[in-house]
Amino acid sequence: MKKIYANYIDSFSGLSKEIWWLALITLINRAGTMVIPFLSIYLTEDLDISIGNVGWIMTCFGLGSLIGIWVGGKLTDVIGYYKIMVFSLLATGFLFIGLQYLTTFKTLCLGIFLTMCVADMFRPASFVAMSAYSKPENKTRSVTLIRLAINLGFSAG
Repeated sequence: MKKIYANYIDSFSGLSKEIWWLALITLINRAGTMVIPFLSIYLTEDLDISIGNVGWIMTCFGLGSLIGIWVGGKLTDVIGYYKIMVFSLLATGFLFIGLQYLTTFKTLCLGIFLTMCVADMFRPASFVAMSAYSKPENKTRSVTLIRLAINLGFSAG
């Protein structure tokens, strides 16, 4: 088991410190976003929103994510990955704080949609950053580390 663990860790050796920082930030970002899927329990039990309406709110989650990734990619091309990543991380924090004050169906739909739009703007920017900070021979391993951080962050959340 120790040998498997050592081989696994060795597979990511040689990556730049920027890639490791990006992976850590991505892990934390994804852990925070994991709050949204468990929102359905809060919506049904505390706010007494019907299951059907919770389904629509979760649809807003998915649509916000889809639009956010697209907008994030477009904006990354225009103003650069660093600004998009910083904006996404800071604004998402404030939007999550604001979500606690939304209690009606329409405001929750809009709030979840907007939060996910801004939160998922981070994804394309992070992959552009990964490409910028990674040597050509390390790109596959860098993508693997970032994807691992996304999945582990979502699981940890």
